[in-house]
Amino acid sequence: MNESSSPSHDFLTLADIVGVYGIKGWVRLRVRLDDPNLLLSLSDLTLIAAPEAPRSACQSVVVEALQVHGKGHIARLSGVADRTQAEAVRGHEIQVAAAHFPAAGDDEVYWRDLEGLEVWCTEDGLRSLLGRVKTLLETGANDVLVVAPCEGSIDDLEHLVPWIPDEVVTDINLPDRRIEVVWYVDV
Repeated sequence: MNESSSPSHDFLTLADIVGVYGIKGWVRLRVRLDDPNLLLSLSDLTLIAAPEAPRSACQSVVVEALQVHGKGHIARLSGVADRTQAEAVRGHEIQVAAAHFPAAGDDEVYWRDLEGLEVWCTEDGLRSLLGRVKTLLETGANDVLVVAPCEGSIDDLEHLVPWIPDEVVTDINLPDRRIEVVWYVDV
Protein backbone atom coordinates (compact mmCIF):
# COMPACT_ATOMS: atom_id res chain seq x y z
CA MET A 1 0.00 0.00 0.00
CA ASN A 2 1.28 3.44 -0.88
CA GLU A 3 0.36 6.78 0.66
CA SER A 4 -2.21 8.44 -1.55
CA SER A 5 -1.53 12.00 -2.56
CA SER A 6 -4.94 12.51 -4.10
CA PRO A 7 -6.59 15.81 -3.29
CA SER A 8 -9.78 15.94 -1.26
CA HIS A 9 -12.59 14.90 -3.63
CA ASP A 10 -16.03 13.49 -3.21
CA PHE A 11 -15.42 9.82 -2.43
CA LEU A 12 -17.77 6.83 -2.34
CA THR A 13 -17.38 3.95 0.09
CA LEU A 14 -17.48 0.67 -1.83
CA ALA A 15 -16.70 -1.76 1.00
CA ASP A 16 -16.01 -1.95 4.72
CA ILE A 17 -13.29 -4.18 6.14
CA VAL A 18 -15.14 -6.00 8.92
CA GLY A 19 -12.65 -8.69 9.90
CA VAL A 20 -9.76 -10.92 8.94
CA TYR A 21 -9.72 -14.34 7.30
CA GLY A 22 -6.91 -16.82 7.79
CA ILE A 23 -3.20 -16.13 8.24
CA LYS A 24 -2.27 -14.97 4.73
CA GLY A 25 -3.64 -11.43 5.00
CA TRP A 26 -7.13 -11.91 3.60
CA VAL A 27 -9.84 -9.61 4.97
CA ARG A 28 -13.61 -9.97 5.35
CA LEU A 29 -15.61 -7.31 3.49
CA ARG A 30 -19.09 -5.88 3.67
CA VAL A 31 -19.48 -4.82 0.04
CA ARG A 32 -21.79 -1.90 -0.76
CA LEU A 33 -22.07 -2.61 -4.49
CA ASP A 34 -24.66 -4.50 -6.50
CA ASP A 35 -21.74 -6.09 -8.38
CA PRO A 36 -18.92 -6.85 -5.92
CA ASN A 37 -16.59 -7.81 -8.79
CA LEU A 38 -16.41 -4.12 -9.65
CA LEU A 39 -13.84 -3.90 -6.83
CA LEU A 40 -11.46 -5.94 -8.99
CA SER A 41 -11.71 -3.66 -12.01
CA LEU A 42 -11.56 -0.21 -10.41
CA SER A 43 -8.26 1.60 -10.17
CA ASP A 44 -7.42 4.37 -7.73
CA LEU A 45 -9.07 2.69 -4.76
CA THR A 46 -8.33 4.31 -1.42
CA LEU A 47 -8.08 2.72 2.01
CA ILE A 48 -9.17 5.09 4.77
CA ALA A 49 -9.48 4.54 8.52
CA ALA A 50 -12.57 6.71 9.05
CA PRO A 51 -14.90 8.71 6.81
CA GLU A 52 -13.86 11.96 8.48
CA ALA A 53 -10.12 11.24 8.25
CA PRO A 54 -8.10 13.65 6.09
CA ARG A 55 -7.23 12.49 2.58
CA SER A 56 -3.55 12.77 3.55
CA ALA A 57 -4.12 9.80 5.89
CA CYS A 58 -5.31 7.57 3.02
CA GLN A 59 -3.49 4.77 1.29
CA SER A 60 -3.98 3.57 -2.26
CA VAL A 61 -4.89 -0.10 -2.49
CA VAL A 62 -5.63 -2.76 -5.10
CA VAL A 63 -8.11 -5.59 -4.56
CA GLU A 64 -6.04 -8.47 -5.92
CA ALA A 65 -8.57 -11.25 -5.31
CA LEU A 66 -12.20 -11.43 -4.20
CA GLN A 67 -14.31 -14.43 -3.24
CA VAL A 68 -17.81 -15.03 -1.93
CA HIS A 69 -17.54 -16.52 1.55
CA GLY A 70 -20.69 -17.38 3.48
CA LYS A 71 -23.00 -14.35 3.42
CA GLY A 72 -20.17 -11.94 2.64
CA HIS A 73 -16.89 -11.64 0.78
CA ILE A 74 -13.21 -12.11 1.49
CA ALA A 75 -10.48 -10.24 -0.34
CA ARG A 76 -6.72 -10.07 -0.72
CA LEU A 77 -5.46 -6.48 -0.76
CA SER A 78 -2.14 -5.21 -2.07
CA GLY A 79 0.34 -4.65 0.74
CA VAL A 80 -1.53 -6.87 3.20
CA ALA A 81 0.46 -10.10 3.41
CA ASP A 82 -0.28 -11.57 6.84
CA ARG A 83 -2.86 -11.67 9.62
CA THR A 84 -1.16 -8.86 11.59
CA GLN A 85 -1.37 -6.49 8.61
CA ALA A 86 -4.98 -7.55 8.02
CA GLU A 87 -5.84 -6.78 11.66
CA ALA A 88 -4.34 -3.31 11.19
CA VAL A 89 -6.86 -2.45 8.45
CA ARG A 90 -9.92 -3.88 10.21
CA GLY A 91 -12.54 -1.09 10.41
CA HIS A 92 -11.15 0.74 7.37
CA GLU A 93 -13.23 1.61 4.30
CA ILE A 94 -12.36 1.04 0.66
CA GLN A 95 -13.33 4.16 -1.29
CA VAL A 96 -13.07 5.54 -4.80
CA ALA A 97 -13.45 9.04 -6.22
CA ALA A 98 -17.07 9.69 -7.21
CA ALA A 99 -15.82 10.77 -10.64
CA HIS A 100 -15.38 7.06 -11.49
CA PHE A 101 -19.17 6.69 -11.57
CA PRO A 102 -21.60 8.19 -14.08
CA ALA A 103 -24.01 10.92 -13.06
CA ALA A 104 -27.35 9.60 -11.84
CA GLY A 105 -30.11 9.52 -14.45
CA ASP A 106 -33.27 11.62 -14.34
CA ASP A 107 -35.18 9.17 -12.12
CA GLU A 108 -32.13 7.92 -10.24
CA VAL A 109 -30.21 9.08 -7.19
CA TYR A 110 -27.13 7.81 -5.38
CA TRP A 111 -27.63 7.06 -1.68
CA ARG A 112 -24.75 9.41 -0.84
CA ASP A 113 -26.74 12.27 -2.40
CA LEU A 114 -29.60 11.66 0.04
CA GLU A 115 -27.51 11.79 3.21
CA GLY A 116 -27.97 15.11 5.00
CA LEU A 117 -31.19 16.05 3.17
CA GLU A 118 -34.07 17.38 5.25
CA VAL A 119 -37.08 15.06 5.43
CA TRP A 120 -40.44 16.83 5.47
CA CYS A 121 -43.43 14.79 6.54
CA THR A 122 -47.01 15.39 5.47
CA GLU A 123 -49.69 13.84 7.65
CA ASP A 124 -53.38 14.77 7.57
CA GLY A 125 -52.53 17.84 5.50
CA LEU A 126 -49.97 19.14 8.02
CA ARG A 127 -46.32 19.48 6.95
CA SER A 128 -43.53 19.07 9.54
CA LEU A 129 -39.76 18.70 9.54
CA LEU A 130 -39.03 15.09 10.54
CA GLY A 131 -35.21 15.45 10.55
CA ARG A 132 -32.22 14.84 8.27
CA VAL A 133 -31.23 11.64 6.47
CA LYS A 134 -28.47 10.06 8.53
CA THR A 135 -28.00 6.98 6.36
CA LEU A 136 -29.95 4.35 4.44
CA LEU A 137 -30.43 0.68 5.27
CA GLU A 138 -30.85 -2.14 2.80
CA THR A 139 -33.38 -4.51 4.37
CA GLY A 140 -34.29 -6.83 1.52
CA ALA A 141 -37.95 -5.83 1.25
CA ASN A 142 -37.23 -2.16 0.56
CA ASP A 143 -34.57 0.34 1.55
CA VAL A 144 -35.12 2.45 4.66
CA LEU A 145 -34.22 6.08 5.37
CA VAL A 146 -32.71 6.56 8.83
CA VAL A 147 -33.85 10.08 9.76
CA ALA A 148 -32.06 11.75 12.68
CA PRO A 149 -33.47 14.73 14.59
CA CYS A 150 -32.14 18.19 13.74
CA GLU A 151 -32.86 21.79 14.67
CA GLY A 152 -36.55 22.44 14.07
CA SER A 153 -37.57 18.78 13.79
CA ILE A 154 -40.81 17.65 15.40
CA ASP A 155 -39.09 15.54 18.10
CA ASP A 156 -35.72 14.24 19.28
CA LEU A 157 -36.24 10.70 17.99
CA GLU A 158 -34.64 8.81 15.14
CA HIS A 159 -37.22 7.65 12.59
CA LEU A 160 -37.10 4.79 10.08
CA VAL A 161 -38.99 5.63 6.91
CA PRO A 162 -39.41 2.99 4.18
CA TRP A 163 -38.18 3.97 0.74
CA ILE A 164 -41.38 3.39 -1.24
CA PRO A 165 -41.44 5.81 -4.20
CA ASP A 166 -44.70 7.66 -4.86
CA GLU A 167 -46.46 6.02 -1.90
CA VAL A 168 -44.21 7.15 1.00
CA VAL A 169 -41.41 9.13 -0.68
CA THR A 170 -43.31 11.62 -2.81
CA ASP A 171 -40.58 14.06 -3.88
CA ILE A 172 -36.79 14.37 -3.86
CA ASN A 173 -35.46 17.89 -4.40
CA LEU A 174 -31.66 17.70 -4.49
CA PRO A 175 -31.08 21.42 -5.22
CA ASP A 176 -33.17 22.38 -2.17
CA ARG A 177 -31.73 19.40 -0.19
CA ARG A 178 -35.20 18.16 0.73
CA ILE A 179 -37.22 14.93 0.64
CA GLU A 180 -41.01 14.94 1.00
CA VAL A 181 -42.68 11.91 2.59
CA VAL A 182 -46.19 10.91 3.56
CA TRP A 183 -45.62 9.23 6.88
CA TYR A 184 -47.47 8.80 10.16
CA VAL A 185 -45.42 10.04 13.13
CA ASP A 186 -46.49 8.88 16.58
CA VAL A 187 -45.63 11.75 18.95
